[in-house]
Amino acid sequence: MTPSRLWLIALAALLGVAVVATQHLALAQTTEAPALRGFESCAELHDHYVRLAVESAEEERYEEEAEAEEEAAFEEDAMADDSGVGGDAELPNTGTGPVDEGEVSETGTNIQERGVDESDIIKTDGTHFYILRPQSLLIAEISVDGPLVEVGRIDFSARGYRQELLIGSGKAIVVRQLAAISTALEVDDGELVKPAHEILYDRHQAELLEIDISDPASPALVHELDLDGRFRSARLVGSDLRVAMQHSSVIPYVSPWSFGWQNRWTNAERYNRALQESFKLGRWYPLFGLQNHVDNSFSHGYAVACSQIYAPEDRLPTRWGELPSTAFMLSFDIGEDGAGIGDWGSVGVLGMATDPTVYASRDSLYLAAPHNWWRDTAIQRFDISDPLDPTYFGGATVTGQLLSQWSLSEHDGYLRVATTDRDRWPWVSSVTVLEAVTDESTDGDLGSPTGSLRQIGRVNGLGATEEIKSVRFAGDVGYVVTFRLVDPLYVLDLSDPANPMEVGELKIPGFSRYLHPLSGGLLLGVGRDADPQTGWERGLQATLFDVSDPANPTQIAVLPLGEDAYSPVEHDHRAFRYQDGVAWIPVGPNDYWLRQNHDGAFFGVRVTSEGLSHESTLRVHGEARRAIPVGERIHLLGGEEIRTYALEDHEDLGALSFAPEWDNRWLPVAPE
Repeated sequence: MTPSRLWLIALAALLGVAVVATQHLALAQTTEAPALRGFESCAELHDHYVRLAVESAEEERYEEEAEAEEEAAFEEDAMADDSGVGGDAELPNTGTGPVDEGEVSETGTNIQERGVDESDIIKTDGTHFYILRPQSLLIAEISVDGPLVEVGRIDFSARGYRQELLIGSGKAIVVRQLAAISTALEVDDGELVKPAHEILYDRHQAELLEIDISDPASPALVHELDLDGRFRSARLVGSDLRVAMQHSSVIPYVSPWSFGWQNRWTNAERYNRALQESFKLGRWYPLFGLQNHVDNSFSHGYAVACSQIYAPEDRLPTRWGELPSTAFMLSFDIGEDGAGIGDWGSVGVLGMATDPTVYASRDSLYLAAPHNWWRDTAIQRFDISDPLDPTYFGGATVTGQLLSQWSLSEHDGYLRVATTDRDRWPWVSSVTVLEAVTDESTDGDLGSPTGSLRQIGRVNGLGATEEIKSVRFAGDVGYVVTFRLVDPLYVLDLSDPANPMEVGELKIPGFSRYLHPLSGGLLLGVGRDADPQTGWERGLQATLFDVSDPANPTQIAVLPLGEDAYSPVEHDHRAFRYQDGVAWIPVGPNDYWLRQNHDGAFFGVRVTSEGLSHESTLRVHGEARRAIPVGERIHLLGGEEIRTYALEDHEDLGALSFAPEWDNRWLPVAPE
């Protein structure tokens, strides 16, 4: 082949990539929301579920028939092979430092939005700490010159597999994920052929507990609210509590292979149809049970009013064996004049994928989940300005997938959305600006969204062939980190929502998984070093950027935090804490099982405009989880204790232990 021909082939390949990238960016411009409808009655909603179940069961049948045909063809091929026809099979401090421009709630949690507290595993009111244990809430008083002192405790009836809490108005609200309940599926009809074995399905359960903590020494359970579904997240604005849940309904479907060989398809079809028609709405729809421990009363019913649920006209793709998920939100008033969790407003959307991302501002809550076979992200907005009357506003669909709640940010009435499109090569990331537009023609109509989210601006082409690793929106500025071999840090000007622009870019080895804005035009990142040739991840590190000139971001310093180290900050922003020039970063072994059985530590990283330095290593028994400074002390939550240190000289003042202390454990090596 001549050199000229090789050059032409190479040029054609490059042009092909350019064309694909151009088409990719053009396709990424569209945002189209699926049409949603409401329901005037619970009977209408029940009929909708039955239709979805029948359609899903038909798909299951066709898939099984196709699999059976493939198996038969495979057996014929195998017989041919045997005959010889075929072939072979094969901290507080007096020193100077940048001011924290992130947000910390009054209860000690590193949060995303000012005034919007987020549920967590530990909270403080300045005099007491409230700490969740697997089966209890522990209340500890802050001591003047020593460790915390336990003053109260309330035990829970069941072990929680995931649990978080919020405190406010003299109450603690605990949200707990419990073990699923297995229920048998059966039709009481003597004329039907029964399957050969019992059919079970799991119903996921969560509970909300309202605990009176006005007297920390005597916490008292007020309300206990049991809910169907999986707990996603909770927010507290003043005394307005919002809890986001997700409920997946199992398709009542029994395989034909459970009916033997004779007439198995006919018997299965009849049995499944009878099973689907026998299901009451409560089999598919989330239920609640409320126990009032003050007057010992009990009530139950649907967790979401039937008139407050919205669904797409067409069935959306789901996981095998499940109906479209119901994402719903409950809103409570836990103030002095409110009913606590004994009364609530509700709203939800049927048809979202499992495990939606939750983001909340003061007056809006957004649920976002994969859509269109995980190519896009469907975003639904809820108006939560009235705590007992949340309403569904409308939604949009954006090309690509979110990283986390940090991919969403509401500012001056506009929603900024950062996504990576992995559906076609080359991968590319973008930031879309959506405007909430009210539809006056549907105002007040039952079962109609009140508006929609419409795209008014977009920044395309961020990190071609790479994916987003971290995002941070700070007012009119956005920071996006993408990565494959090196880390481009993009600086975005979002001051004009209709014309957002990329104004600066910095390429360096490694990447940040969490970004934290500081005063003086500084940006702190926590993430990973990486080989610039292979992209292979190496050790944990902290990085300081100068973004005072958005058009020319620079890297000031990198501080290694351990070759074989891991920090929960990489995946949970609530584990990070910055105060008075010191970033507190929990660190443990990279291996999950080692982390569960070894000591952890908190690295105190001093931040100045000149760089980063290691100031202290504070040890804690068990996995390092949270650091909360209060006054002249810092309290470190580990898996087995909460240990107190003096901030001035880092003197160990002792610990409140949850379990026997073990010595001679792995301790992270302090950075050089």
